[in-house]
Amino acid sequence: MSRYLIGNGNDQWQFSAAFNACKDGDVLELAEGLNLSLGTSVLIIDKNISIEGTPNTNNEITNKIMGFVKVLNGVNVNISNIFFEASDKGNNVFAVKGNSTAKLSNVIIEQTDNLKIGSNEQFYPEVYVGGFSKLILERAFMPEKNGLLTRILVEAGCLEVRNSVLNTLVQAYQSEITAFSSTIKRFNGNAVHLVKSFATLQNTFIQGGDNEKEFPAMYIDRSNVLCIDTNVSQSQFHACVGLVNNSYLSLKNGNISSIHCDLSTVDMMNTNIIECITGQNNSKLVSNDNINIMGESKTRVDIFLNGYSIFRAAHVNLNRIIEPNIRVSNNSLLLIDELTYNQTWDYEKINQIQMECKDGGRIEVESLQQQERVESNDFGDQSDDNFDKNFEVEVSDDPQAELDKLIGLHSVKEEINKMVRMVEFNKKRVEQGLKPEENSLHSVFLGNPGTGKTTVARLIGEILFKNGALHNKEKFIFVEACESDLISSYVGKTAEQTYELLEKAKGGILFIDEAYTLNKGDSSVNFGQEAINTILKYMEDHRNEIMIIFAGYTKEMEQFLETNPGLKSRVANKFVFEDYTGDEIVQIGENILKDKQYVLEDEEHYKKSVKDAYEMSIDKSNARWIRNFNEKLLKVFAKRVLEENSDDMATIRNSDIDEVFNIGKYQNYEGKDEDAYEKLDKLIGIEQVKSQVAEFISIAELNKKRRDQGQANQTFSLHSLFLGNPGTGKTTVARILGDILYQKSIIKDNKFIEVSRSDLVAGYVGQTAIKTREVLKSALGGVLFIDEAYSLCQNGSNDFGNEAIDEILKFMEDNRDNIVIILAGYNREMAEFLKMNSGLESRIPNKFTFEDYSIDEIVKIGLMYLEKFGYVVDKDLYRDVVAENYAMSNDNSNGRWIRNLNEKLIRIMSQRVAQTNTDDLNTIATEDLMKMRNR
Repeated sequence: MSRYLIGNGNDQWQFSAAFNACKDGDVLELAEGLNLSLGTSVLIIDKNISIEGTPNTNNEITNKIMGFVKVLNGVNVNISNIFFEASDKGNNVFAVKGNSTAKLSNVIIEQTDNLKIGSNEQFYPEVYVGGFSKLILERAFMPEKNGLLTRILVEAGCLEVRNSVLNTLVQAYQSEITAFSSTIKRFNGNAVHLVKSFATLQNTFIQGGDNEKEFPAMYIDRSNVLCIDTNVSQSQFHACVGLVNNSYLSLKNGNISSIHCDLSTVDMMNTNIIECITGQNNSKLVSNDNINIMGESKTRVDIFLNGYSIFRAAHVNLNRIIEPNIRVSNNSLLLIDELTYNQTWDYEKINQIQMECKDGGRIEVESLQQQERVESNDFGDQSDDNFDKNFEVEVSDDPQAELDKLIGLHSVKEEINKMVRMVEFNKKRVEQGLKPEENSLHSVFLGNPGTGKTTVARLIGEILFKNGALHNKEKFIFVEACESDLISSYVGKTAEQTYELLEKAKGGILFIDEAYTLNKGDSSVNFGQEAINTILKYMEDHRNEIMIIFAGYTKEMEQFLETNPGLKSRVANKFVFEDYTGDEIVQIGENILKDKQYVLEDEEHYKKSVKDAYEMSIDKSNARWIRNFNEKLLKVFAKRVLEENSDDMATIRNSDIDEVFNIGKYQNYEGKDEDAYEKLDKLIGIEQVKSQVAEFISIAELNKKRRDQGQANQTFSLHSLFLGNPGTGKTTVARILGDILYQKSIIKDNKFIEVSRSDLVAGYVGQTAIKTREVLKSALGGVLFIDEAYSLCQNGSNDFGNEAIDEILKFMEDNRDNIVIILAGYNREMAEFLKMNSGLESRIPNKFTFEDYSIDEIVKIGLMYLEKFGYVVDKDLYRDVVAENYAMSNDNSNGRWIRNLNEKLIRIMSQRVAQTNTDDLNTIATEDLMKMRNR
């Protein structure tokens, strides 16, 4: 490697001479204060070299390259400490092309002759990356240009930004963008504009804004974006982040002004929304963590869903009361497990939150049905949220008997008995003067919500206290905590806050609910790990003075323990809380009603109805499920009693139970809705498919009736293959099949989700499974239609489509009775697809073959479309024209083909009508048809 010192001294090189002389691996070093003027020529770098400026003692850039620089021909170039400046808008200030890589460190990039915003004159972006090239910007700065056009354009390339400030538009097409610890700002337009691209933004700040309120700060079109610890700001605009056309956005630990999601998916974790969230046109919004909506929009509701969209959230916090806070319309669905106001359980405020449903919209908020959080002695209601956070607690007379009374939980009870027997064993050894066995009490509780984890934690503590196993023998101490009790938002305070809580629980039990939320992963500010480290040290320093129970959902807790091996090694006892069976749910429900002094008209009817509904339900909230059902039942009961002016205030009738289960179900009142079978029969052609559908429904209906009668059923899968050329009605029949299954109560929800590869496959390792799983979850209870399913498998070992297929296979197995999955595609492609995925074919036994339409059927379809819009045509001549055109065509798109032909025919008619000024706007003339004949 040679180093060339470039300057004006006698012993220094002129730049042009050094540049011509240098070879791959050489370094060109610019003397301090040296400026290079390239004039109107372009400096083309096609060697693997480095160019280094010399900063002054304050580390300020002293070297400037004035002109245009291009990196070409597959080279790798490093440039540092340079101010790039150009005054001619007719070229790029810096460009990387031809499969090259350039790294710019500690640089300034500026175009001094920018066009004004609104100008129609063509201009070149300041920075261009294309032709499968890569540009790395580290400690780069692009100055703000108010009212002027600035941009970085990446086409089929890669841009990586680190520790930089870019006051410009970053625009990408079929490219990859990554940004770390950087700022991207641009006003009067998008700050980030992505089309068919992938982006990862970590610890980055995006800011946008325009006076006309037309441009999102971040525009995402057919793209996948991952944001970690990233803030996106654009005040008083409903679409600070705008997603369209099957885009996917994952947010972790960030602040976003607003989100507007159109036919796209957003996955949020621990996210603050400053103003509002909008989902429309079959969008999917998911959060398994906390979403805090500040509600600072002056013109928008906090949450708006429209057009068959779904928003599923574990916890949503709202901070204002407006009319309304939430609006859900046009067959959209909002599911919230917990809703809080201003981070509190202020039920007076929570009940003031305004929610509006219209045009088939639906809102379900589970926590609104919990009017208080108090300690419960109700053995039937074994949900996890019944205790205040007490420290010193009274002990039951016989906690072991209370544990035994709990319904289900057989394996948990057995593990508790083992723990207690070990305590008794050690007591006897000590009495005989022998050393006791080491017996760690620290435990992990794994299970879905509503399985009684908190209830059991309290009882196991009381049992151990009664047996003298806890350090404090005088009083029973039980402290319940969650993430907010342990973690402070102030640097250095988390350890102190966690330690104080541990001290309060010393001598007794600390129960940490949803402990997995302490794991913040790759967050740049990980106060959760600070809490974990404090707990680990306390467990070591006070080994026998405290029992800590870590509780949470099974999958999340297992991942939490895997990422914290120090914790896993210290927690010896694992309790797995299995979901309740249908019979156990019935028993819990009966206990709740009995304790409230209600009686059932027919216990068998209650048992059968509840058990069947629970086993068909996609809701895995266990005891919460039956509690919510009973609350709905008692509301129906109260309404009937008051309407009938009845004196019987205790007996629940079968009709009350039936009314609860009929709420929201399909009912064809007075023929208001056309029967789905009638829709199927009206379809032209596809007689074989119609026959198959009838047979398919008959088998499914028989199995349902046998199940209703308590008889055993042979396993029958509803998953299906739809095979056929385009335009043969696959999607239409799939929708009708879903309607029939719903009308026959074979599926729970009248839900039809249509997706393709782009809805399932992401651009990063591991993200496809998440994206696919969320789509599958959104279709639970209904029908998922995957069009052109063969596109999921593209023969590449690195194709993420295979990841989607694996997730679909697993989901099919785990949710066999809760979803119908239809894979559709062309015959040949689907046959090859199934050969490559034997697991799919074995799980999808139902095959529907859609044959091409005959010419007579094509004509009928064409005439049906024309008549639908009121057009009049000579049917015989129309048939001849269609037959001639179809015979000459090699287009096998069936129904699409005739629709396209009709559109051409209407255009010909429109031209004639416009030229002749006729008043007849409905008749397709013979001359119109003859022109089609001659085409």
